[in-house]
Amino acid sequence: MTMNTYRCTGICSKCGRCRNESSLTTANAAKTKMMYFPRDFVPDTGEKGYGVAFDIGTTTVVGVLWDLCQARQIATLAGTNPQNAYGSDVISRIAFAKAAVGNLRLLRDEIVKTLNGMIKRLCEGCGLPVNQVMRVVMCGNTTMSHIVSGHNPETLARAPYLPEYEGILNFTPKQMDLDINEQAKITVIPNIAGHVGGDITAGILAVRLYDADESTIFIDIGTNGEIACSNGKKMFACSTAAGPAFEGASIEQGMRAAVGAIEKVTLEDGDIQCQVVGNTDAVGICGSGLIDAVAQMVRLGIVNRSGRICKAEDYQTRTGRTKIAARIREGKDGRYFVLSEVPDGCVRVTQKDLREVQLAKGAISAGIKIMAEKMGTKIEKIMIAGAFGNHINVRSAITIGLLPELDEGRIISVGNTAGAGAVMAMASKNEMERLCAVPDFFEHVELAAREDFQKIYMREMAFRLES
Repeated sequence: MTMNTYRCTGICSKCGRCRNESSLTTANAAKTKMMYFPRDFVPDTGEKGYGVAFDIGTTTVVGVLWDLCQARQIATLAGTNPQNAYGSDVISRIAFAKAAVGNLRLLRDEIVKTLNGMIKRLCEGCGLPVNQVMRVVMCGNTTMSHIVSGHNPETLARAPYLPEYEGILNFTPKQMDLDINEQAKITVIPNIAGHVGGDITAGILAVRLYDADESTIFIDIGTNGEIACSNGKKMFACSTAAGPAFEGASIEQGMRAAVGAIEKVTLEDGDIQCQVVGNTDAVGICGSGLIDAVAQMVRLGIVNRSGRICKAEDYQTRTGRTKIAARIREGKDGRYFVLSEVPDGCVRVTQKDLREVQLAKGAISAGIKIMAEKMGTKIEKIMIAGAFGNHINVRSAITIGLLPELDEGRIISVGNTAGAGAVMAMASKNEMERLCAVPDFFEHVELAAREDFQKIYMREMAFRLES
C-alpha cells in the first residue's frame, strides 16, 4: 500500500493538499468569528476616521476594521502569514533572520505587505478610501512584534531570552511603510517578557485576568505556549516551548483545520469514527482531531504510559477488540494507528506523532503546574484562547494530560483574545492605559531557569492511563 504523507506549508501555491485556496481561506476566516469583548468595555466615540487592529500570529493574521466615530466593528479579515515560507515556527524564523544580511528586512517586508493588503481589502469591502484609516494597533508574540517593528529577534533564541526592546512602540505610517493616512498613529502592543508577547498582554486585557476573583489559568496554546495566571492578588506569566504538534506542522499528516482535515475522533459501535472538515475524504488531521485521536488511543489501551504503541496481536489477545486491533499496523518507521482508510492509503497517527504530542502536552502541563504552584492555590478556572481552545474536546485534552483534572464547566474557550484586546486598546484611551500597565502587574517566570522544570516536564510527558 502506498502511503502519502503531507506537511502543511500554509501557502496554497506550494501545496495541493487543501484542494483549493478557498479551503484555507475558510480555516482562516473561522478565526475572525471568535472575538468577544468584556461586558464593561466602553469604547470612545466621536473620533474622526477608522482604525484597524491586527493580531499577527505565527500562522494567521487577523485584521479588524473599527469605526472610531460610532464605536463599532464593521469588518474582519484573516489570512495566512507569508513568513511561513521561511519557517513554520518562531525559532526557525529567527534562524532565517540571522542567516544572511537582508533576511530580517525580507521578513518585515513580507508582513508589512500583508498588512497593507488587508487594510486595502477591508476598506474596499466597505467602500472606504485607505486614507481614512487614522489608527492601527497590532499585537503578536514577541518574535512577530520584533520583526514587524524592525527589531532583531536574535536574542530571543538564546538564554536568557531577552527582547531587544521594552514597552509600547509608536510609529508613523512612513516609519512603518503602511499605506494609510499620513497623520495616522501606529502602535505595537508591549510584550511582558521573553517569549510572553503582546498577544498575551492583549489577551489579559480582554479577559480581565488581573481582576480574577478565583485562581485562574489563561492559556494560549500555539507553537510557543504562553500561560498567565492570577487570583486577583498574585499574577504570573510564562512561556513554554510546546512545539508545532497541535498546529499540525510536526505531525506526519498534520494540517490546519481546512477541508479534508480530521477534526473529531470518536468511538462508536466498537470502532473509530472520524468527522472530517467539509464532509469529504480525509487527507490529514488537525489539532483538535489529533488530541481526540490520542485520547482514544489512551482510553483503549493502545499506548502504554510511556506512549509506546502496542503490537496488534498483543492488543487483540488482551482486549478482544478485533476492529481496533486491525487498525494497529507495522511500517518501515515503526507502528502506527489508522484513523481513516482513503483511496491512496490512510490517515494515521504514527509513533513519532505520539512523541511530538507528548513533548507538546508535557511542556504545557508542566507550565500550568508551576504557575499553580506560584499562586499557591488550587486551580479553579482555565481559560483557553484562540481557535485551538474553541475547537478542542476538553475531555480529550484532560485524558491525554494536556489540561489538569477539573470540572469541564470550569474550562472555557475565550476566543481570539489577542484580537479583542488589540481592538479594545485602539478603541478606548482608558483600555490603552490598562493595557500598558499589564506588564508591570505580571511577574515573568523563566521556566528553563527553574531546577525542577526538567523533572516536572519529563513526568508530565507520560500518559495517565485510565483503569
